Amino acid sequence: MSRLVIVTRSDLTPGFRLAGVEVYGAEDAETAQELISSWLEGDEVNLLAIDDGLMDIMDPAFVKRLQACEHLPHLIIPGGKPFGPEGSRRSRVVEMIRRAIGFHITFKGEEAK
Repeated sequence: MSRLVIVTRSDLTPGFRLAGVEVYGAEDAETAQELISSWLEGDEVNLLAIDDGLMDIMDPAFVKRLQACEHLPHLIIPGGKPFGPEGSRRSRVVEMIRRAIGFHITFKGEEAK
């Protein structure tokens, strides 16, 4: 049976539950990776939506494994404020645009990376 499954920070889970979506809370990358690993090893086809803050701090090897999995397609959703101290609203918007179009943009007055 296919279903939508969301992994996000615990304080955002009530809103998704009210919407009738299956949601799991994780406060760190390790907890999120443990949850997702169980679905990676299973045969059930699900659509996985992952909080962008969690995705950003996941182990790169794990992210590659997730991207290679055919029965667990995933998408990244904005999850509120970033997990890391360097996060800012502007950098989150830039990263979401980069993921969507494949190019890094700069705002007026910024230097390209």
